[in-house]
Amino acid sequence: MAGLVLVFALLAAPAAAFTMDSLNIAVKENGNAEVTADYTLTWLERIGIFMRIAQPEALLTQTLEQYSGKDVTVKSVTPGRTFLSINDFAVVRHTGEKPTYVTPTLDFSGVEPAIRGYRFSRFISVDASPGLTVVSFPDGHQQVFYNVLVIPSITYTEGSSPGCC
Repeated sequence: MAGLVLVFALLAAPAAAFTMDSLNIAVKENGNAEVTADYTLTWLERIGIFMRIAQPEALLTQTLEQYSGKDVTVKSVTPGRTFLSINDFAVVRHTGEKPTYVTPTLDFSGVEPAIRGYRFSRFISVDASPGLTVVSFPDGHQQVFYNVLVIPSITYTEGSSPGCC
């Protein structure tokens, strides 16, 4: 996910700001995930992304696969939302009657320092911490986080109280 923020911030330069508004991760029974990222771009950033890049989906797919090490399919990219799927996002264990899901830690803290390595970085500011992050599981249980740069690993067994870390 940090790759998503990084790609958009890089493509949008030179512009004022990129803000990650929300991140919704729906973990499926097989451990795959459907991810929706909502973000705010200035009008300059919108032009920068959608006029400079003929196929932003291809660039996002390549970057996210590089950062995550997982197979990623970017299904749609608009000026305010990206929808994608990630294969094998969570580890699924079947040790009892109910499955246990273990999600990876998502660390967005490296996004801004990575951008600072580019010559145009003085023209942009990045808020990589999603205002709201919701991780949902197949039985409807949700874990919610507000304005955090690191989403901890979540261990959740269907029908039980969740644990993390």
